[in-house]
Amino acid sequence: MSATREAWRRDAKELARPALTYLAWVVVMLAIFDLVVLVLDGFSGEAMVMLVVLGVSTIIGVLIGQALAIARVRGSALGCATMLWYAGSCVVSGALVAGGPLGGIVIALLFMTPIFVSGGAWSLASSRALFAAWVPVIYGTGAMFAILERDDRVDVWEQGDKWAIWNVTTSFILFLTIALLLVYLVMRERHRLHRWRNAPRALLAGTVIERGPARPRLTVMGWAALIVVGLMLTAGTLFLAPYLFRTGPEEGEGEGSSQSQQQESEQEGEGEQQAAQGEGEGDAAGQAERAARALAQAVCPAMIGLLLIAAMAAIAWRPVRRLVIIEVLRRPRWRVAPTTRIRMGWRLIEIALGDLGIDADPSVDASELVRRHEAALGAIDAELLARLRDAATLRDRVAYALALEPGDVERFASDAERIWVIASNRIELKKEAQNAFRDVG
Repeated sequence: MSATREAWRRDAKELARPALTYLAWVVVMLAIFDLVVLVLDGFSGEAMVMLVVLGVSTIIGVLIGQALAIARVRGSALGCATMLWYAGSCVVSGALVAGGPLGGIVIALLFMTPIFVSGGAWSLASSRALFAAWVPVIYGTGAMFAILERDDRVDVWEQGDKWAIWNVTTSFILFLTIALLLVYLVMRERHRLHRWRNAPRALLAGTVIERGPARPRLTVMGWAALIVVGLMLTAGTLFLAPYLFRTGPEEGEGEGSSQSQQQESEQEGEGEQQAAQGEGEGDAAGQAERAARALAQAVCPAMIGLLLIAAMAAIAWRPVRRLVIIEVLRRPRWRVAPTTRIRMGWRLIEIALGDLGIDADPSVDASELVRRHEAALGAIDAELLARLRDAATLRDRVAYALALEPGDVERFASDAERIWVIASNRIELKKEAQNAFRDVG
């Protein structure tokens, strides 16, 4: 029991590294975004409420996603749960709108929190580390764009001055984003290495618990190399990013077109200023209530429609997938090697046996599987048992890389098709309906 507790503690410690690193990355980027917005736009009540709602929904969503990843919830189940969450939010949004500003805040939390669940789930899911980076990266990018727009550097960059888009602050934010990304990837790789060495089915199980210098870890030189790589990636991004987009006037555009564009932009700016002044004079509570109502009216019908589509897809996924797999195994639509044709045919036979209640055992060969269940197979149909013996013999010859005789592949294909037909005819209607939703891999 103590060994099991020690192994669980060690696994939890290794898992906490990437989880806490990702959460810290999100919090740092969120704090930078909030600081930039408050410094540039000032400390107003509306801005504070918006940032608090955004921060709370982000952190709660990431924590929920990481908890679901630790619980090994499948992506399909997570998608269905998200649709159900949005459907429930649409149901209660009507009552929450009547709650005024507080109801609008609750509605915003209900609709924004599930968006960030994917980041938390992907942060600990296998082969999803880079997909999870979208949550902190979007805040870092938002902070950089806010600074550039405030300093009017975007207009200068569009006129052709490529380097005008960068300054000390935006360069530091870019470096911090890249550096934290590298640290997070290192923590993910360290956890993957731990699972590879110490999981129950590890390919390289350690004979002793590594401690001290023998334990896999980053040295001081390793961290220094990581910082150097971050600086190199930052420098490369600073150099290449401004040149990824075309700037300057389009071909055929003259001074008249640029002047007209300038006049239009000035008119639009005046209109926006007047609209902003009108909005500022309004009641903040009324604005929150109207925004919440508009959000509910726009999002709820779409969410309900998506929920219905997701429900129909979830119901039809396994039967449709089963039909496609069986059809390909019975009649391949492309040329395959003789050994591959026999493997595909035996997979069809395994599905047929599974429908009859006989599960395949990967630890035994095909002939042994038939011998173990020959009494039950003989009771079902004598021809079925005879053809299974012949098919199993050919399958084992392929498995052990033995030579095939001319006509073996055609005979095996005929046996596999006949076995499938016999097994299908021996299944009751209720059992056939259950088999339609059985996972055939």
